Order: sequence, then C-alpha cells, then structure tokens
Amino acid sequence: MTRLIVIGARSTGTSLALVRAALDRQLDVTVISGPNDSLEGVFAPEVELVNLPTEAEAVVAWLRRHYPDSERRLRVTTANDVYARLAAQVTDTLGLPGPDAASVARCVSKAWQKSMLATQDLPTSRFVVGALTDLTALWGKLPLVRFPVVIKPSEGSASHGVKLCRDFDQASEHLEALAGELRANLRTGLTDCVIVEEYLEGAEYCVEYFDGRYVGAMRKFKRHGEGFLERGYTSELDLDDRALRRLIDSGTQAVERAGLTWGPVHLDCIVREGVPYVIELNPRIAGSFICDIVRDGYGFRMVERLLDKLQGRPVVVPELFAPSAYARVEFLLDSDPLPWDFSKPGELKNGDLHISYGPQRAADRERRAYLYVRRTFQPTEPTEPPAEKRHEEAIA
Repeated sequence: MTRLIVIGARSTGTSLALVRAALDRQLDVTVISGPNDSLEGVFAPEVELVNLPTEAEAVVAWLRRHYPDSERRLRVTTANDVYARLAAQVTDTLGLPGPDAASVARCVSKAWQKSMLATQDLPTSRFVVGALTDLTALWGKLPLVRFPVVIKPSEGSASHGVKLCRDFDQASEHLEALAGELRANLRTGLTDCVIVEEYLEGAEYCVEYFDGRYVGAMRKFKRHGEGFLERGYTSELDLDDRALRRLIDSGTQAVERAGLTWGPVHLDCIVREGVPYVIELNPRIAGSFICDIVRDGYGFRMVERLLDKLQGRPVVVPELFAPSAYARVEFLLDSDPLPWDFSKPGELKNGDLHISYGPQRAADRERRAYLYVRRTFQPTEPTEPPAEKRHEEAIA
C-alpha cells in the first residue's frame, strides 16, 4: 500500500487537512518532524509520528530501513516551508514524483529570491543581505536602504523573526536578538543569513499557483504593529480587473523563473498604486485556511490535487481569474479581549451561508481561535477581460 510521508507539518490547518484526506484515500501516513517540533496527539492514532535529524541522509536512511522498496511504496511532501528543501531532497534521492529539488533548494533562501526578482526586473523592494555572525559588516550596508525597513531571516516560516524597524536603533536591537537565537539554536530553520529590505506600504495579497498556473488570490489582514501577525484572509480582493491581471502575471513570471512549476506554490505580494511587488515565494502548499479559501472561493481543491499529483493521477488546472464565491477567515489573537475566544468547535448554517469556528492554538503566531465564513461555491462565467482588451492594457 502507498504510504504518504509528510516531512514537516503543523498542528493546524493544511497539515490536518492533508493527513485527513490521505487517510480518506486509504493511504498509510507517516509524519516526520524535527528535534524542535512536538506533534504528539495532533493527528489520528493510526498516523505514525517520527522525530529525526533534519538532514536528507538521515531521513532517507530511516525510510529505506523501515520501508524497503521505498521507491514504489512512498510518496513525500511537506506542509511547512522550513522543511521544503529537505522534503525535495528526499524525494529526489528516492526518485519519487515532486518539485525540482535544485529549484526548491534555491528558493527556500529569501535572499536568493530577492536577487532573482531584481535580476529578472520583477518589482520588489530594495534590500541588502548580511550575516548574523558578522553584524559589523551589515551595519555598513544599512545606509543603502531607506528606513523604515523590514528585517527577516533568509529562511523561516510564519513571519518568525520578521519585524518592521523604523530606525537604526530598532534594527540593531532586532538583529542582535536574532543573532542570539542563532547562537542558542532554539529555532528550526534559522540560518546565518538575514535580509534588510525597504518597507512597502500597500495592501498585501496571497497568490496561489499549481503546476505553474494561477488558482486563486486573497487579501491578507495583519495585526497592527511591527510583527506582521496574520489576522485573516478574504476572497474579497478590492482590485479591479486590470490590477488583478497584473498581480497574476507578475506571480506567474516569478514562479516560472524560480523553476517552481510542479504542484503548489504560495506567493506573498504587496500591491502599491496598482503595481504588484512580489515579497516572497514559498515552494509548498499554503496553510492558514488559504487552501480552504481557494476551494470555496475559486473551486480548486489544492489538497486533493496535490495528492493526485503524488499518486500519479492527471491534474487539470482550470482557467481562473476572480473569485466566484465569498470566503473569509478571521484569527483571534492573544492580544484580543479574552471573551473573543472559542473553547469548542462548532458551525452554523443558513441556506448557502456556512460559518465554522473553534479553538486553534498556535503560540508562535499568538493565535487562539478562528472564525471561517463562506458562501456555497457557485461556478460562474469567467470575469477576466477579453484577450484583445488585455493586450491593449498591456500596451498601455
């Protein structure tokens, strides 16, 4: 029987949906996590949990020892961008279906992404790159960017270590804190490399791709402040057709030039005065109810299609543009009033309107609950401008 190996998972969202969907298909499931992760009690009892060093050689050796003839029996993926490179390396070593390992290895570095976007003339913010083990050299580069700036580790997930700094003193304090975390080795995925980029004002969007093709976009809400914590997402884009087309096309070019044309890819973008700026690419399936919004707002089932790809089934990606239904998720954070909480999951239905809610404890995101609202998906005729009109707009 086929066994799905999920290298790197979370206790929420897409990880749960991916494992549940695999079990529904009668697949065996093993979740492999790193030394700093704890997933006990998260998944169904039949899911095998394994904690291993985060090196491809160790994971491959363990798989070959426990599952001989692994090239035929196993399928490997990830639901956590910290483990995207490891999962791709394991997949490549075992000769299994998956994204191009070299492209994923490059793309997990946000520093490489920024350089690629700049050399390909795709709009992105001005930036400098430095090392946490040589902050003195990085101080000398800071005059090349204008404050306020965003400081982020070159590798990482869920805005860990990402902070808005309005002056040199704030930047210095945050970089010293990151250097301390690196020395203490407390965070999986934190590396020596760090990026300092100019802060862009504008609405933030997530744009989703599958096999290099666009499958949906959503507007992102963030908590006010310096840490960019997720507040939620909505399929209500607040973009006209021309701005949405630009957003889609910029993302498509970035995905193609990064070599990420197998399976799911998640992009973060800022739209400023109608111009889309690609902030970063994530070579893995998205979390935080994003797959749910793509399913309910656009009709594309990202989790199911990923399992189809892994099992060798054909996947047809439809032509998509604007959403065909409303879907929105709100996260309740630790900073919200205490009554804003749900101790138990529940749902409400009224005709086409469906509301689900419940606890979702994620300390690293300061999250404690969610509220998800959707209207039953109703396919509609594409709303994209005709090809000749798009051509005229492109010339303009």
